Amino acid sequence: MNKIKVLIATTLIVLSLNASAQYSQLGSKNEFMFKAELGYAPFMGNTGTPGENGYALRYFENAAGLNLMAGVNISQDWFLGGGVGANYYHSFSQPDAKAMPGANVFIDFDFRPIWKGVMGLDYQPTTIKVAPVIGGRLGGSLLLSDGGGFTPMAECYGGVNWYYAHGLRNMSHNWHSLYATIGVAWMQQTVFLPIRIGWRW
Repeated sequence: MNKIKVLIATTLIVLSLNASAQYSQLGSKNEFMFKAELGYAPFMGNTGTPGENGYALRYFENAAGLNLMAGVNISQDWFLGGGVGANYYHSFSQPDAKAMPGANVFIDFDFRPIWKGVMGLDYQPTTIKVAPVIGGRLGGSLLLSDGGGFTPMAECYGGVNWYYAHGLRNMSHNWHSLYATIGVAWMQQTVFLPIRIGWRW
């Protein structure tokens, strides 16, 4: 069973990296970039049908996590790439709960709309330092414990970017930013409310 889990995780990683590599060939307006983030995801509820031993996360476990992503910044407003994450599931309220490690592999995409329009012409004012962000993730979640399983994962999120390096469009590295997001995620038949802070460069 462990060999199957490793094979599935490896396949998803390869698919994620292939997606990033394809977009890296698009042209001069696109730049390779990384994202790193720390997050905490409170438990919201279980979904679906429990197995023989109940739900995989049946003690109201929250998840602390670290995610690393690589991909392409497309025309400065879009990002598409692949990522891997490590999770630490734990419960404050249930003494019978045992902490469990987990891993995620996913495709990550986001949109940071910082264009402005005047009389049909697009431009970016030099004063823009902050922009909203919306995005999502699709992939798989692996629970690394006895009886743990592999499930699909999905997430949507929104937040804000602070462009600390530059405020001018078409200047080198102006897409470097710190960001904060909040969203809704589903994995291991459980709904979470992930709150994250991150760095893109």
